[in-house]
Amino acid sequence: MKSSIVKRILAIALIVAGVVTAVLASKDAGSVRWMGLFLLVSGIYFLVSQKASPEQREQAAQQRASTPPIKWYQSPIVWVPVAALIIALVSLYVAN
Repeated sequence: MKSSIVKRILAIALIVAGVVTAVLASKDAGSVRWMGLFLLVSGIYFLVSQKASPEQREQAAQQRASTPPIKWYQSPIVWVPVAALIIALVSLYVAN
């Protein structure tokens, strides 16, 4: 179980390193951007290719069954636009 968690963490670390490398490379460093893209794709492939064990599937099914559904006010569909509106208002206030 712990080794699967470590593998997933390493795959996510590869994805993050790829994104950071691809985004923060200078405009002249095309090969660095390609290396970042390679790290990103290999991290995604590594993460997707990992199979869940039957024990993990059973544990996830039990957790889904025991978790109550969220209320409307807990939904990100409600809070993301609210946060965007607050950020927009604050940025307009700061800009003026």
